[in-house]
Amino acid sequence: MTAVKETLRIGFIGAGAVNFGGAEGPWDHASRLEKISGLKVVGIADKMPGKAQQMLDVRRQTANSALYTECTAYEDYKLMLQEEKLNAVFIGVPPFAHGHFDYPIELDCVRAGVHCFVEKPLSVKAVADVTAYMESVLEVQRKENLVLSVGYMFRYHPAILRMKSLLVEHEKTTGAKLTYLQLTYKTAYSNSYNYNWWRKERSGGPMVEQATHFIDIARFIGGEVMDHSIQALVLGEDHPSGAGHLHAVPNVIKEDEIAEVERVPRLTVAHWRFDSGAVGQLSHGVTLHGRKYEAQIEAWADGLRITVLDPYSSSDCRLLYRRGETDDEMVESFDGADSYMEEDKAFIASVIAGEATGIRSPYNDAVKSYCLSWALREASESSRART
Repeated sequence: MTAVKETLRIGFIGAGAVNFGGAEGPWDHASRLEKISGLKVVGIADKMPGKAQQMLDVRRQTANSALYTECTAYEDYKLMLQEEKLNAVFIGVPPFAHGHFDYPIELDCVRAGVHCFVEKPLSVKAVADVTAYMESVLEVQRKENLVLSVGYMFRYHPAILRMKSLLVEHEKTTGAKLTYLQLTYKTAYSNSYNYNWWRKERSGGPMVEQATHFIDIARFIGGEVMDHSIQALVLGEDHPSGAGHLHAVPNVIKEDEIAEVERVPRLTVAHWRFDSGAVGQLSHGVTLHGRKYEAQIEAWADGLRITVLDPYSSSDCRLLYRRGETDDEMVESFDGADSYMEEDKAFIASVIAGEATGIRSPYNDAVKSYCLSWALREASESSRART
C-alpha cells in the first residue's frame, strides 16, 4: 500500500441518511469529513434518478461548499469509479443493495483499486449465500493491499474502550476474568419511516441490521462465541397473546401489507457462551415511542461491575463501575464523544499513511460479526417456529 501525498479524492455511493444525514439521527459521514483537512469530494452516486444531484446541490449551499466544487453527481457508481480516479469511497446504501453478487459494490470498488469504508450490515443474505462473495472481496483486498473498514463505530467509542481497559486491568491485578456480558438495545420505532427497515428481506431483520452493533461489541469485549451454545427466544407480531402488537407503527409503513414471515420481531433475547467460558446475553426490542433509543452494556467479573449507559448519546453517555471491597460507584462521563468522527478519522488517516494500523473494524473481522448476527437471527427464528 502506497501513502497518498496529494489531496484525497473521496466518493460516496449512496446519497441517503447514512452518508449525508437525516431525521433519525446525526450519524452521517459527510458532516464528519467536512471537518477533516486534506480531502475533497469528487463524486456522489445514487441509482435513484436525481438524488445524487439534489444532495450535491444541498451541500454546495453550506459553509463547507468548497469541499464539493469539483464534485459530479452520478446515477451509476461504476461510471464514477471509471471517471473520478478515487482514492477512497464511502458505501452507504440500503442493506439489501450491497454485499452479494447481485449487488457487488464492494467487489467493484476493490477491483478498481479504491479504499473502502463500508457501512453495516455487510449484506442481508444468509451466510451460506454470501461466503463466496465476501471471500472474493477479501482476496482482491489482500492482492491490492487496500484499506477496507466497516462502520462498527462503537469500537472507537471512549466508553467502550474504557470498559475493555478496566476488564484487562482487573484481570492483570486480580486474575479475575469476564464472567458475564449483557447488552440491551431498545429502539424507538414510532418515527421509523424507513419502509425497508420493517421488512426483514430488505433490512436483514433487527439482529442483522440494528443489533449488529451490540453483537460486534460482544465480540470486541468478550471474544469469539461458541455458535453451538446460542439460544434465543423471540416475540413476534403474530403471537396469539397479543403481546407483540405495536400501537404506534407509522401509518405510512402499512405493516399489514408485509407478509408475517417478513415482519420484524418485537423482542429478541439471546444468550451464548464465549470461548473464554464467559456467558453473553443480548436483548433487542422494538418497544419505545418518540425518538430516543435506549442502550446499555454491562460487564461483570469477580469483584467488578461495569455499566455503559447511552453510548449513542453525545451528551448523556456515562460509564459506572464498582470494584473491590468498596460499595462506592465510580462515574465517568463522555460528553462530546463522537465515535462516528473517530472511525472516519481512522479510515482517512490509514488511507493517507498507506497502512491500516488505526482500523479497529477491518472487513475480515466484521465478517465474523455478520456471521454471528445471522446465527442469532436463525436461533430466534427457530424459537419462533416452535412457539
